Amino acid sequence: MEQLIEWINRQALSTKLKWTYLVTSGGVMILSTLFLIGIQLYFFTAALIRQTQSQATMVGENLTAAMAFADADAARDILSALRLAPDVQSAVAYDARGHAFVSFKRDQNDPAGALSAAAPAAARDPHAGDMVMDYRGIKVTRKIQVGNRVLGTLVVQSSVKSVYRQLALYLVLALPVMLALLSLSYFALSRLQRFFTAPILALSAVSEQISRQGDYSLRAQVSPAADVGLLARTFNGMLDRIQNRERELEAEINERKRIEIKLDRLAHFDPVTQLNNRHFFNERLEAVIARARKFDERTILMFIDLDNFKTVNDTLGHDIGDELLRLVSRRLAETLRFGDVLSRIGGDEFGIILENVSQGGVASMIAEKCLAKLADPIHIHGHDIHIGASIGISVYPDDATDMHALLKYADTAMYYAKNGGKNAWRMFTPSMRDDAHKRFKLDNNLRRALERNEFVLHYQPQVDLKSGDIVGVEALIRWIHPQLGMVSPSDFIPVAEDTGVIVPIGEWVLREACRDLKRWHEQGFPLHMAVNLSGRQLKESGLVAAVLATLREVGVEPRWLELELTESMLMDASTDILDRLHALTDAGIQLAIDDFGTGYSSMSYLKTFPVRALKVDRSFVRGLPQNPEDAAITRAIIAMARSLRMEIVAEGIETQEQSDFLRANGCDKSQGYLYGRPCPAAQIGHMLAQARTRACIVD
Repeated sequence: MEQLIEWINRQALSTKLKWTYLVTSGGVMILSTLFLIGIQLYFFTAALIRQTQSQATMVGENLTAAMAFADADAARDILSALRLAPDVQSAVAYDARGHAFVSFKRDQNDPAGALSAAAPAAARDPHAGDMVMDYRGIKVTRKIQVGNRVLGTLVVQSSVKSVYRQLALYLVLALPVMLALLSLSYFALSRLQRFFTAPILALSAVSEQISRQGDYSLRAQVSPAADVGLLARTFNGMLDRIQNRERELEAEINERKRIEIKLDRLAHFDPVTQLNNRHFFNERLEAVIARARKFDERTILMFIDLDNFKTVNDTLGHDIGDELLRLVSRRLAETLRFGDVLSRIGGDEFGIILENVSQGGVASMIAEKCLAKLADPIHIHGHDIHIGASIGISVYPDDATDMHALLKYADTAMYYAKNGGKNAWRMFTPSMRDDAHKRFKLDNNLRRALERNEFVLHYQPQVDLKSGDIVGVEALIRWIHPQLGMVSPSDFIPVAEDTGVIVPIGEWVLREACRDLKRWHEQGFPLHMAVNLSGRQLKESGLVAAVLATLREVGVEPRWLELELTESMLMDASTDILDRLHALTDAGIQLAIDDFGTGYSSMSYLKTFPVRALKVDRSFVRGLPQNPEDAAITRAIIAMARSLRMEIVAEGIETQEQSDFLRANGCDKSQGYLYGRPCPAAQIGHMLAQARTRACIVD
């Protein structure tokens, strides 16, 4: 059964419909034929019964006289008339006592039949009823009587074979007709099913063509038939959605490809200069080093950092800054050989890879050419911009054999070039490596110095030149490391600036200095506290809030605090930094410029920034009063400060002659070894107490 069901499922829809129709039609025909046969059987049998009953009635009436006179011969002659009835098989006449009087039985070999005086065994016991019927025949019983007198009984038995023969003949005639009708139906159905299944076959053909060609623009023809037409319209609607989805997918794929191309370009190219970026530069450098290692070649790496680019960017705007980067990149590209790689690897940093260099002088030659190209002023929107560069150079395999070390050494060499006065180039040397290790060691230790309480504050007194009294102190940080000992601020402050650790260090310095200042105020010493502010701190957006929070926490009024800045910090200051400086002075905090005179020749920033004091650098004080140039510069600074109503503080006073010269020329305050070296807070308190004691004695 399962195999039959599987075979049916494999057939086409037209075949299933055809066989369904044939089975249904054949079944209907068979049932109809059986029904008609049943009706024919009924009618034939009824006719046979009526005929037998009629013959029994007629013979019974004819036997009345013969039975009344016991005339067997006459009775036999009367029964012999049944020979003419082909369906009658036998007849028996019984007397009143139930004995067979005369009988008739048709001989099977003699269709005419034969008469016999002996009754057949089957007729010995006549049926009590009028008529009995089974599949073998019909038995009809009739009484033979005159008036109310019963003379006997007649039993006539007919065969139903004639009925079966007629039914067989009917079947013989019906079956060919039925087969002919089924054949005609099959032929008609085969023709009609093409008409009915044509739209479905057309849908199948379109589906196959779409599947084969992938062309979703094809459409099925819509049939006027309601159901098939609905199927075709639904199919076409599905194709419309698929085609729209295909368009959307194609558009999405194209967009993704475009985005991938854009992302790949963004991943490998700088959008401002259109040069390769750091990502591409690192990948290329790694590949170049691998090739150099394989073929025993020399590769040169150059780091270029533009000097004072931030000043140009902040002063003239980012648009001019971007254009400056583009023009610088073009000039640098003009200095390179074919195949050399130039990339922008940072804000104002460029990298160059010189592959397969045979001569060691190539690096210095290209570095000189780069500096010469950048030495000419660059004209942008009416501005003549002078830009320099600091270049660091490392060589594979002379300096390092892996990419990361080579990058680090080139950056170290560039750092040395910048610290050496800028607009220069430096080749990496082993001594730089040692300094780099020292710097790395300082960096690691510096990050844990605050946690380990390794910092201390020393204070250097500031003296009023008119009265000679100590009126303030400058807080100076000292680092006492358990193994390294006393680390000079000139060594660790630049490292702290570069790594950003200067911010928490600066917060600690301000907090500790204010606490010491608070104790001195409570002891009756009205001192001012000068604290150096780093450039990194000044760039912090939360600087003002942090400073004011520290003052509130400790309980020191802002007017007693003076924050010292450098000229370079002011020259690089943006609008945000200027706003922070004004916020500090608005709160009552005083600002001073440290090491004044050693920075920029342009001092227009003095009228822009809210600065209250200038600190004359020790380099001008050292030659006083003998050196006429130092004396002239010092007088000019003091005069300028007076005209701007600023306070003057001189640093590095070591002799009484220097102090007298400064006091005579109107300097307000001074600090230096003449008045005291930087010392712990306790020693400053002792100095203040001694000064108070001397003042009491004099009074």
